Amino acid sequence: MIARACSRACVPALLAGALTAATAAHAAGPETRIRWASVGLLAGSAQPVAAMADYQWDVRPHAAWGAQLLAGLGRFAAGLRGWQGGTTQSLGLAGVTDPNVRMSSLELVARARLAEWRGIALAATAAGGRLALRYSPDQVTVGTSGAPVEVTLSPVHEWVVGAGLALQAPLPGDWNWGLELERRVFALDTAHRNGSSIEYARETFGDWDARVAVTHAWNW
Repeated sequence: MIARACSRACVPALLAGALTAATAAHAAGPETRIRWASVGLLAGSAQPVAAMADYQWDVRPHAAWGAQLLAGLGRFAAGLRGWQGGTTQSLGLAGVTDPNVRMSSLELVARARLAEWRGIALAATAAGGRLALRYSPDQVTVGTSGAPVEVTLSPVHEWVVGAGLALQAPLPGDWNWGLELERRVFALDTAHRNGSSIEYARETFGDWDARVAVTHAWNW
């Protein structure tokens, strides 16, 4: 089973580097003076990587949703995103209900528009923040040869980083719609049986996120 995760302080450096590089590449030009902001709703799917199946996670795509706020200057933007999905993890214990696992994150987002054709824009994205894994039910009763044992499935908190691509196209008025594909990475402490012993390790996992975004934007 997967145990509690540990923190990794790599998010601030990743986002700072992305924004610094983007700003330096386009320091001049009239487009850089256009300030804008947007608020959007996100819906799509999240799929854990195949390696998580080794720990009895269901790695099929599952529904996910969220919201995003961005503020930009020309073709560069940064903001905040909330994203939530879920799956199940099999405990492999007779008479014990397999818990659902809710995966929710709050992330800083940076993006830079790479190209535009007839109003359709292609952007590179980077994100980083905190991921929380919570089980439901978070307590299970395990039968033993003696008295049953109550086991608590504690929440797991971990740093998560990701990168991807986004397409955006205009709708009537100040509305836009878009498609986003992102690969995220996080690390978890693991424990598994190897013969008569238990082996502990820290392994890198992640997920693939596909999103449809509907946003309202305005300039000032």
